[in-house]
Amino acid sequence: MDDVIVSMKNTSMSYHTIDGETKAIDRVTFEVKRGELFGIVGPSGCGKSTILSLISGLLKPSSGKIYVGGKVSYMLQKDYLLAWRTITQNALLGLEIQKKLTPENRENVVNMLKKYGLSDFLNHYPGQLSGGMRQRVALIRTLAVGPDILLLDEPFSALDYQTRLAIADEVWRIIKQEKKTALFVTHDISEAISMSDSILVLSKRPGRPINIHKIVTSGEQGPLNRRNAPEFRKYFNEIWRELDVHV
Repeated sequence: MDDVIVSMKNTSMSYHTIDGETKAIDRVTFEVKRGELFGIVGPSGCGKSTILSLISGLLKPSSGKIYVGGKVSYMLQKDYLLAWRTITQNALLGLEIQKKLTPENRENVVNMLKKYGLSDFLNHYPGQLSGGMRQRVALIRTLAVGPDILLLDEPFSALDYQTRLAIADEVWRIIKQEKKTALFVTHDISEAISMSDSILVLSKRPGRPINIHKIVTSGEQGPLNRRNAPEFRKYFNEIWRELDVHV
């Protein structure tokens, strides 16, 4: 377990409403190793986001075990930058809330903004930035509080296709350079293959594990490069067939 930072073992989750019980996931088991980018794909409503909520502690499982070996930060689908705060002020928000806004932490955040291409925009407001740049700020805000584990819930879904490809490449490089572990939810098979070290494939609701793929491609790494790798189509076809059979 030394190298495992997140795991689920036979974990199930049911929601209870006035209309009865709805099972979101059923007996999900997987392990995420330290430094890994772990993708989760499956049909809409199969419990992908529920898994992230369980790992973050927002939800408690109905049964099974969950292990989380580090501090967690959650990056949602939208960037949720505050329009009246500058980019720097937005990136510092998490530290302010946690009352950890020391001169050292402020300097670290400003350095990250500069390192990842936002030097000229430190005093700009969100409305002055492109969608991709806003997502970069949101990721830096997530990293600012010093998490060991990042939870990314379809973070590119609000972007147009071309921007989505470019920002996925940037986010992948930031996560790898900062040596973080990340769990990444997406409905896009190609996106999952291009970004992930491993992919958990879930069935329709209630989400059950169909397979876990270890993604290994030849040539230069990174999402854009991976899409051109000869192994890419093989993984895509395998995952597509698995999802098609379990629809």
